[in-house]
Amino acid sequence: MNKHEINKIEALIGYEFDEPMLLQQAFIRRSYSQEHGGQNNEVLELFGDVALGNAVIKKLADCYGSFKKNGEFSTRYQEGKLSKLKEKLVESSMLAHRIDTLGLANYLIMGKGDIAKSVQNEESVKEDLFEAIIGAVALDCDWNINTIQDVVETMLDIEYYLENGFSDENNYVDLVQQWLQKVYHQVPLYDFEEYDEGFKCFLRLPDIDEEFSGEGYSKSLARLNAATAAYEYLEENDLLITMRDEIGEPCEEKAVSQLQELAQKGYINFPYYSFEEDHDEDGNPLWTCVCEIDGFDNSYENTCSSKKEAKRASAYEMLLDVLGDYTDEE
Repeated sequence: MNKHEINKIEALIGYEFDEPMLLQQAFIRRSYSQEHGGQNNEVLELFGDVALGNAVIKKLADCYGSFKKNGEFSTRYQEGKLSKLKEKLVESSMLAHRIDTLGLANYLIMGKGDIAKSVQNEESVKEDLFEAIIGAVALDCDWNINTIQDVVETMLDIEYYLENGFSDENNYVDLVQQWLQKVYHQVPLYDFEEYDEGFKCFLRLPDIDEEFSGEGYSKSLARLNAATAAYEYLEENDLLITMRDEIGEPCEEKAVSQLQELAQKGYINFPYYSFEEDHDEDGNPLWTCVCEIDGFDNSYENTCSSKKEAKRASAYEMLLDVLGDYTDEE
């Protein structure tokens, strides 16, 4: 892992390491350490699991709890509701999703066994990575609770999900980040100022003269408001890019590569194909291909005389679905 990669990851998680090797260790799988020696991220996962749980509970207490005049502490929700919220925020699928959103799985350091099995896209591997990063931060900052809290809120974006439900449709922090990475291959850098009532956040984007700002009682809320202002500007000035901008018009001849390109750029999960061979009455081969993508309800099946044609036809129908163009009449 080179200095540029370390700096980019630090910008994504909102923390600069005193010991950068700790951050690198968070990305090292056991398969790599077994082949090359050195430490891996397994112990960091353990530490990160504890630190993450504490940070999420603290956020729930801050959001939904308060002290009464007599000194008692009360919460808006009962224990059962708070437990469900905590479970939802730290479950494997959520942590893996946030790693995908931040693009951090791309930096995993794996041994040949992991590479051969393509574990990079496995949910559990991404969950482990999330926890290991938090563990590395905890050790580097000597378990400073405020520092850990800031990093967890940056990576997990707790406040957005608590206020908007567990959907990313209007998560402008993520949308602005995705736009900036795709167009400029950069990550957004937010500046914060603290004042009596909370925080102010400032964001600048390349080639745009305006400075976008937001306020909030927490850093994460101020950041969300600044990102929202930036996204609205991009939308109003027709600067947003779409999947169609990325690949052009859908083409059956290129459908397999077009789907692959959208997946590589983070718009969709990678498609997977299953095949079955049969024969017609004359003994000629018939290939049936099914194309599926996690996150899409529909799968597409086509039978052709060649495996390649069947894959291409199924990929094309899936591509149309991804782009919102598919109808039963196609």
